[in-house]
Amino acid sequence: MLVGLLESSERLVLASKKNLEKIKILSKMKRKGFLIERIADMDNLEAADEEAQKGGKEKKNRYIRRHNLHRESDLKRLQIMILSLRFPEIHYVSKFIKEDNKMRDIGVCNFFPWRILHHAIMRVIGDDIYKSLIADTFASVKGRGQVKASLRLRHFLRRYPECNWFVKTDYKKFYQSVDHDFLIEKLRHKFKDEKFIKLIELTVTNYQTSDEIYDEIENEKEKNRNAYWGVHQPAFMHLCVE
Repeated sequence: MLVGLLESSERLVLASKKNLEKIKILSKMKRKGFLIERIADMDNLEAADEEAQKGGKEKKNRYIRRHNLHRESDLKRLQIMILSLRFPEIHYVSKFIKEDNKMRDIGVCNFFPWRILHHAIMRVIGDDIYKSLIADTFASVKGRGQVKASLRLRHFLRRYPECNWFVKTDYKKFYQSVDHDFLIEKLRHKFKDEKFIKLIELTVTNYQTSDEIYDEIENEKEKNRNAYWGVHQPAFMHLCVE
């Protein structure tokens, strides 16, 4: 049985290498495919592993130290997981961090394989995702940030001096309340690799938000609703999302 599993794993890896050769030919197509092979490429996994370990605190993490003892075999296991779309059960641990003078509840998953996998996915699709964002998107985008956002705002203030009022909005529990079906639809519109879509369903959108969060959001809406804002709220929602 062990020999059969090894032979099956080798066939998956060989098939992925052959498909990588087709990527260059199809790279000019609008909807990109063969993403699974690029994500599972060992060079990509090694680079993703290094990115996931960046930061001084991470070096003290016992899970990372344990992973580094058998890093090569772990990455080979991850490669087979990606190509076969078979992953262990994922467990999230709630972690509270203080950011912008407010406490945020973050769902943290294990370093191996999940955090390495997330970096491996973004290394392949990140550029395409960022290119599709409007120029005024700054948060968590490499090469942008608060300084460029501030300069952009000053540009608009000089260009439109008659604008004296601005609306500051915030989404309560934004990440926990993202519609997974909507997210998958958008990714499918951009990428044509159904195996990649399945990978996202298995590893990224498997996080289930508790009903308490939705109740909290609805209660907040009722508390803040008034006649004037109720008229314009849908329009502002579409403006912010798009």
